[in-house]
Amino acid sequence: MIIPPQHLVRLGYPVESLDCSGIKLTLGEVFVTTSGGVIDVNGKSVPSYQKLECGSEGFYELLRGYYVVRYNEYVRVPEDSLALAIPRSSLIRSGVCLFTGVWDPGYEGRGYGLLVVFNEFGVRIRRNAQIAQLVYMRMSEKSVKPYRGTYFGES
Repeated sequence: MIIPPQHLVRLGYPVESLDCSGIKLTLGEVFVTTSGGVIDVNGKSVPSYQKLECGSEGFYELLRGYYVVRYNEYVRVPEDSLALAIPRSSLIRSGVCLFTGVWDPGYEGRGYGLLVVFNEFGVRIRRNAQIAQLVYMRMSEKSVKPYRGTYFGES
């Protein structure tokens, strides 16, 4: 079952952060990778990143390529729910896609996504602009193992 956005206020979200089906996720920071990552059976090692600075008027001028983005919002996912970040259709219409993973039951923190600019002319995105909507779904029962991994509480 999708949790209506008005029910998410009890998780501490302000009313102005509500969207049609969830919580607005806005662009906080943009990074480029500066090394390779490792995904192994016994762990992982994410690449190192270099933070990009906003250009004039607070816009990121993003050329064709991929970028790691960090959202402004500190997210809390109840232990009986999961959440999915869905890109704004305006991104897709601009030739840009946002790839995300599942936000696990019990996760809290400021998440990241992978923004890929396919548009050969690039895109301008203002810092703090909404780029996604976080939609919460209630599971049929509480998670046996809530998330407490490496990224728990990232801020």
